[in-house]
Amino acid sequence: MGYNSVEPYVRELFEWYAPVSHRLRWPLIILPLIVTSCCSVGFLRMRELRIDDPAFVFTPSDARWRRELQTFSDTWPLKETKFLPGKSFEMKRFVNILIKAKDGGNILREPILKEIQMLNQWLMFNISIPTDDRKFNLTYQDLCMSYDWECMANEHIEMLRQRHKVGRVIDLSYPRGGNQDTPVYLGTTLGDVQLYTTNHTVREAKITQLFYFLKQEDDIVARYSSDLSYAAEKFLLKVYKSDLLKISFAHYQSLQDGLDENADRFVPNFVVSFTSLASYALIFSFCLRRAPAARGIDMIRSKPWLAVAGLATTLMSITSGFGFLMILGYNYNVINTIIPFLIIAIGIDDMFIMVACWEQTNPNNGVIERMQATLAHAGVAITITNITDILSFGIGCITDLPGIQLFCLYAAVSVAFCYVYQLTFFCGALAISGNAEEQRRHCVFLYRIPEGKYLPSTVEAKSSEERSKSSRIYPENLKQYHRTCTKSNSLSDFSDIASNLSTSSSGSNILSPSKSCQSLPSVSLGVPTMPYAHTVQNTAHSEPSMIIKWIGEKFGPFLLRDSMRALATFVFLIYLSIALYGCVNFREGLNPGNLVTNDHYIARYFEDIKHFWKAGPQLHVAVLSPPNLIERSNRDGLMSVVSSFENTPYTMGREGTVFFLLEYLNYLDQLNAEVEDTERIWKTKLKSWLKYTGGSSQWDCDIRWNETTGDFSAYRFQIALQNIIEPNQHKLAAKTLREIADRQPFHIEIYYEAFPFADQYLIILPATIQNVGISLLCMTVVSILLVPSLPSGVIIFISIVSINIGVFGYMTLWGVNLDAVSMISIIMSIGFAVDLSAHIIYAFVTSHGDSKERVIGALEALGWPIFQGASSTILGISVLYTVDAYIILTFFKTIWLTMMIGAVHGLFFIPVLLSFIPIGFFRIPKSSELH
Repeated sequence: MGYNSVEPYVRELFEWYAPVSHRLRWPLIILPLIVTSCCSVGFLRMRELRIDDPAFVFTPSDARWRRELQTFSDTWPLKETKFLPGKSFEMKRFVNILIKAKDGGNILREPILKEIQMLNQWLMFNISIPTDDRKFNLTYQDLCMSYDWECMANEHIEMLRQRHKVGRVIDLSYPRGGNQDTPVYLGTTLGDVQLYTTNHTVREAKITQLFYFLKQEDDIVARYSSDLSYAAEKFLLKVYKSDLLKISFAHYQSLQDGLDENADRFVPNFVVSFTSLASYALIFSFCLRRAPAARGIDMIRSKPWLAVAGLATTLMSITSGFGFLMILGYNYNVINTIIPFLIIAIGIDDMFIMVACWEQTNPNNGVIERMQATLAHAGVAITITNITDILSFGIGCITDLPGIQLFCLYAAVSVAFCYVYQLTFFCGALAISGNAEEQRRHCVFLYRIPEGKYLPSTVEAKSSEERSKSSRIYPENLKQYHRTCTKSNSLSDFSDIASNLSTSSSGSNILSPSKSCQSLPSVSLGVPTMPYAHTVQNTAHSEPSMIIKWIGEKFGPFLLRDSMRALATFVFLIYLSIALYGCVNFREGLNPGNLVTNDHYIARYFEDIKHFWKAGPQLHVAVLSPPNLIERSNRDGLMSVVSSFENTPYTMGREGTVFFLLEYLNYLDQLNAEVEDTERIWKTKLKSWLKYTGGSSQWDCDIRWNETTGDFSAYRFQIALQNIIEPNQHKLAAKTLREIADRQPFHIEIYYEAFPFADQYLIILPATIQNVGISLLCMTVVSILLVPSLPSGVIIFISIVSINIGVFGYMTLWGVNLDAVSMISIIMSIGFAVDLSAHIIYAFVTSHGDSKERVIGALEALGWPIFQGASSTILGISVLYTVDAYIILTFFKTIWLTMMIGAVHGLFFIPVLLSFIPIGFFRIPKSSELH
């Protein structure tokens, strides 16, 4: 007894819908055009809804870094006239320049430092922008963040130039230099440092930084600051030249500009891609007449306007999906620009399937009957693929990464519109083109063609029948699959065929002579006709196309040879082994530099900044419930907190810690003062020292006082970090340091500027596993419900798993990390994997005969459209390979792997697997055998 799926009900629904779509063909065309026009109004909101802030797009909406940043921002808010570098995290206007020597040597040499100082002076005093009224020119001196109205002037450069004069006062120990009274932190100003082994002071450094922080609180001033940033960008890119220095730089808008540049590059690429696919579809929309008396293009059966309708369906879907969500106010992200490529791939694949099924119907039947036969098969097939695609993207929406949520939302809605438009706009166009074919109209200009000009399909069929009566010789390699049947002219005969199947002594299924099978004719859009192996005797039929004939005569039987099946098994094991190796050795993390094209100036900046990530960046540790320092146990507990942060693989120890308490203890030690547990030492004297010490300005930025009691309300200290170059190190460092903070007393909070990316790295693997697991479950349920065979649903599940293991494994071996971008690609690959595997298995289930006969029937029915769908997608995305940007190349590689691996599964591995399994195992109901 077969599995009772919902497939028969869905098929009956489409059979009912076919005459409705034919009768309402013009409303079905006009209504989607109206809907698309209305939805396109949403694009007027595109600019206001666009959001490209990487911290928002690529990190979880409830990420811990957001709470940590808020804590530091509330406790130590930005003050434009009390500003010290490194003490605020709300900077939205800045320019940062990384400088190396062109010869790759030490930047502490006098000529190099002199050149750096000249560049610094030029940027501070000579770069200017006009005010709106053109009366004044504003320089860095007018727009800089300041401390007591004095601009920060990169004093470390002059300090390094004069180090031989002031060496007795300021030592260059690393990362914390200076003296006991005024500590100077060098970790963020010098990178790639080498130290003297004797005293651990700086011997040489390979890179340094220049910082320029600009005002941002007032909107007009913030705009001027932004203009000054772009003026500096223009100067550094197009004007500045040096024989000694090699620079890279970034300002606040650089990363967003790089993302915008990615989006801008999509537009011409999309035009090229769409043009290529349009040409592909139009070329295959023309059919050749096969009757010897009239060779050439068949201007009646060819359907270029139907191909145009299929292409228009994809464009309408994109416009409707995007516009509809923008009307509702959903944010738009630059990554969404990849969605049009996906919708075109899905829409054209559906078009190929629909036209393939149309051309497999009997041309002697009426248009309505042909549409019923078409939708009975194609409707279920595209329903499976579209529902699974929508579910796949819908599941992606639950991911707690806003960029992925927005992408999956826009993709799911666009696919839904594509499905609806396939069943309305495209079905209406199919009905009109079917009427034109029935009325013998020219496929392009639509005028009627006289009977004598082109040989009609029925005459072709008659001529072919006459030839077959005189001699019917089947190829030797098809005799084992040969069946005979008599003519059938209606869709209802399918059930009669199924009910009269009997099994011969040799095990082959043979139709009863009194019953019939549907005669299926030739191709349009290069898609198949009646399977060649099932060519009927004594009936009008159309000779199959050369491709379908080759599949039936050559490829199918060749694939089912024992030697080829053994080879396929061996190749699959090799494929799976390599894929599993890639899965085990995957890499995590999205480097910020990968968000832009490799030739964008900020890409070099992110490469150079790694020299500072190696050693020297600072972790900020806030003590939000400070203990009473008079009690020794509290002081010991506080020092234990400091030590716990210092002693990790990602921190540099006590020499990199900047904390007023440590400096005060050093001060007391210099005075040989006894550390008493008294208010005199820990209130009166401490406050006096904090006010008058040389480092008073930085302690003032680190301490918050309770104005009522005069006690500390909060303070912070800094810990030097190291070994956080690669994404996985960022992730592990953030996890380790947060765990330490959570174990401490005194309400400890920590923050580091790279924590937003670390939070993405922390969530990406569990989120991927969750999404893939839920998606596989949903895809399997849908497949089981819509494919009329429970074991076939299991095989679809196995195929999806195999394809996705291959995509993930080979993606890793191709240099793609597991990150927010590739996670989107993996979600997409699940939906596409269902498309490619479900089509061939559904064709197998709805075919006739034993396992081998059904394999050949499935390959003949949908092998060519599957190849067309995969190859057209690969053709459409190939243009992306020319863009040297990680995001774009990641999409290209993932989709390319999905299509290639999926096509190999659909045309090679799955047919071989199905041929091994006895047909009785599938428990296929006879009513499901459509072709």
